[in-house]
Amino acid sequence: MIYLLLSVTWQESAESTPEDTMDATLIVLRDTFLDICMLMKSPWQPWIAPGDEPAYQRLAAAIAEDLVNGKIAPGSRLPAQRDLSYRLGVGLGTVTKAYGLLARQGLASPFHGRGMFATNKILTTRKMVDLSLNVPPNVISEQLLSGTLASLATTIDADSFGASNFPKGTLDHRMAIAGWLQHYCTSADAERMIFCNGGQHALSTVLTALVAPNICLGTDELPFPGLVKIAHLLGIELVGIEADREGLLPDALGRIACEVASRKKRLVLFTNPTAQNPTGKTMSRSRIKDLAAICKREDILIIEDDVYAAFAARDRICFLDLAPERTYYINSFAKLLTPGLRLGVLIAPSHQLDNLVRVLRAHGATDSPISRLVIHKWIADGVASHISKTASAEAIVRNKLAASIFASMGDAWIGSGFHMFLSMGNSAAVALANAARQRGIIVTDPAVSLSAGNDQSGIRLCLGGPTRDELSGALKEIAALHVQLGQATKASAEDLEGNINA
Repeated sequence: MIYLLLSVTWQESAESTPEDTMDATLIVLRDTFLDICMLMKSPWQPWIAPGDEPAYQRLAAAIAEDLVNGKIAPGSRLPAQRDLSYRLGVGLGTVTKAYGLLARQGLASPFHGRGMFATNKILTTRKMVDLSLNVPPNVISEQLLSGTLASLATTIDADSFGASNFPKGTLDHRMAIAGWLQHYCTSADAERMIFCNGGQHALSTVLTALVAPNICLGTDELPFPGLVKIAHLLGIELVGIEADREGLLPDALGRIACEVASRKKRLVLFTNPTAQNPTGKTMSRSRIKDLAAICKREDILIIEDDVYAAFAARDRICFLDLAPERTYYINSFAKLLTPGLRLGVLIAPSHQLDNLVRVLRAHGATDSPISRLVIHKWIADGVASHISKTASAEAIVRNKLAASIFASMGDAWIGSGFHMFLSMGNSAAVALANAARQRGIIVTDPAVSLSAGNDQSGIRLCLGGPTRDELSGALKEIAALHVQLGQATKASAEDLEGNINA
């Protein structure tokens, strides 16, 4: 049908167009035909990457990302420049410069009279390295996993497997898990334990149970992104609390508590005491004690996200130990052992358990019975402790690797867990994230401060997912980009100062 339509258009053009413009008309018709064919073959939707860089750089970054993830197939013809300009609402010059940048990077090639085509380079020379997923490395062998599942298959009976014991599970499961978690939190209690479908589900459950018009949620100025998403969804006000290298400042918490109380609201504190997400900061025992004392004095509820407990010091103390009557303690075996085990643990004040159970049943999302059975077996067999120790040892190796690469950079925060943090302003963070993406490295979105007018930001780099070789290469490239972008920013500032003084 398209061919017939173009044929009719061509015949009409031939009857009304002088011979000396026929070639140009033919080229226009051919380009239109190729564009229509491309749209029919591919669902690709053009877009522009966010950031403060020139629009042509962000357009090139968006096209490069879609080349990498396969949304644009190798050899595909990119849209005609005028068409892309119209669809995105940008100037023709922006598209021309973006295509030129892609050509210089070897990601696209122009063919005279035919347009711009994607090359095969991205698939043959580049593999995406994902530093955005905060997961432990895979230290579980196929033999261990298959052996575990085979053993469970011989011990599970249909009646017990089909029994509904959500969300508290069975007492023996809770006792085993509480006993194992006491390595990290001595107050882990089976009687006040509820199972969820991961740590994020546990956090969502607590916030849903607490949500009220007078609730205000205080947390780090650079907050856990997962917390922000849930709070926005539930309409909960977020307030940033100042921190130093040890995490939240007690005096700052006290000031925020007084300010919130003056507005007739109640403060709920959310905290990652170990390896705070995204900055990686870890609180000392004394800092936790000081913060817990303020929470008791000011009647502040506490949500303690302890999913990185495995990376804490042996003499650690938890908010749950110090203030069990007001603490909602969250942990997750997806972080402690392996992402495949979707089991979150929530330990809450006794008087709140019924309310939390009602929320969980209303959500309809349950934990995985299989995950519970696997964890119970691994705890009994000693496998869970072995996996945890192996992962912790791997964390040490990977943090040393990161420290060696970023040794000369004072803005790099490398802790004890499976993520590190590069602190910088927001525009620099956006530029670094976009530049990394163009080179096949995925990082988390730049951190956004909760304090109005605060430009503090940064990039979290997750160290657990890639292989060691992939991680080493990606971190070296990130470090080089960070230096290059910093030098470019400094040069621009010096040029601006020179122009002002001239």
